[in-house]
Amino acid sequence: MYEPRNLPQLNEAISALSSMRFSIVYNNKYSKADDPDADPLHIHNYLEIFLNVSSDISFLVNNNLYPVPEGDVVISRPGDIHMGIFHKAAVQEHICIWIDADFASPIFSFLRKEDFCPLFSFDEKTKKELLSLTFSLLDVCENEGSELKKASYLLRILTIFEREASPDSAAQSDIPDPLQRILDDIHGNFAEIRSVGDILATHFVSSATLTRWFRQHLHTSPREYLESVRLSNAAVLLANGHSVTDACMRSGFSDCSHFIVLFKKKFGETPLKYKKKVNVGSSFQT
Repeated sequence: MYEPRNLPQLNEAISALSSMRFSIVYNNKYSKADDPDADPLHIHNYLEIFLNVSSDISFLVNNNLYPVPEGDVVISRPGDIHMGIFHKAAVQEHICIWIDADFASPIFSFLRKEDFCPLFSFDEKTKKELLSLTFSLLDVCENEGSELKKASYLLRILTIFEREASPDSAAQSDIPDPLQRILDDIHGNFAEIRSVGDILATHFVSSATLTRWFRQHLHTSPREYLESVRLSNAAVLLANGHSVTDACMRSGFSDCSHFIVLFKKKFGETPLKYKKKVNVGSSFQT
């Protein structure tokens, strides 16, 4: 149970959270095994807390892959490129909390650590506590409870991450070192990589081997992965006020017409419409 260090600190934290917009959603739906379209590579401008209730899932966050056992949490910060991979065809049960917040606040200090790891693992006692608090928050939100009560539950959830969570980088799945180097290369140089052929030449790997690695570990193709990283970067640039042409070129696309087609396919609207709709830090999934 959360115990505040002192009353002024508690009141200040609750007051700060009361002014922040957030959304919580319970998902309980069927997903196919290893379906790349179930939760494709994407990016957003707010904090996402993913609590795995009963799903067989791994998360790719900033080119690192993490298996997420039941009761554990993955936190994606604004700007983190991420995707979920469901490993079994089954009903997937999880809760997402999205927070539009001032991340300079002391409440979110754990997010600013240099060695921050998105996977948070807990002992069984803490898992039960977190699950109980999260469902309580969901109930309060669904029944239009007071803002003060919502903020209180949210603070207690965030305090668990700061107090007891043990980000465990050793829990990463066994991605082959050559593939990890390729992922690092893609995320660092996606604008300069002209095609998958450049990756093959740089890393001295055959097309068949590269495709097998991506299919086996990421359940997508090298071309689709590179394309998703580029499009996600373009979305961030658009949200930050860049022109469509600038977002296209800075993300590694040479043909703006082709870029617009790919962007609309991924995000459901043209880059220009996306730019007009999205404001940094203000868009929630629903």
